[in-house]
Amino acid sequence: MIVTAQTYTIILVAILVLISLKPLYTKLVKKQGKKDDWMFLLIILLLPINWYTPTILTITDCNQFTKEVVLFPTEKEGISISYGRKNYIFNHSKQTLGFEYLYYGSDQKEDDHRDLVIFPNKTATVNEVKIDYVFEAPAKSVSTKSSGATKTMLYCQQDSTED
Repeated sequence: MIVTAQTYTIILVAILVLISLKPLYTKLVKKQGKKDDWMFLLIILLLPINWYTPTILTITDCNQFTKEVVLFPTEKEGISISYGRKNYIFNHSKQTLGFEYLYYGSDQKEDDHRDLVIFPNKTATVNEVKIDYVFEAPAKSVSTKSSGATKTMLYCQQDSTED
């Protein structure tokens, strides 16, 4: 089952509210103190749900895309999609896309970081939870608590055939 990113956010908020209702009712209405506060720990379940839920970006043109989230393993355009830290990029545009890692500070390329070229009408899988810059200019520097950061970027490549 594939839903839009907006619907996915609504589902997560609904889960958050449902988890919080009973402990808040017990604390505020029944005045029974911290009796059901342990239920707030269930909110921590939202982290792995969000971390391992794949995202689908369908690119129709430069700067035009739809973002969807996969709730249950499914198939789209002949590609099997299951849980994991992944972004699936379906390039339905006439432009070649580029995906690359950007390193700030002391961060360096890791073995599993591979820049990609995604040709028109092709699909790519990126093993990242989030693509930081989708058709937007990356930041020149990033504020971090450590000595560096790694970000990702998806962009349209310039046609080299132009004269």
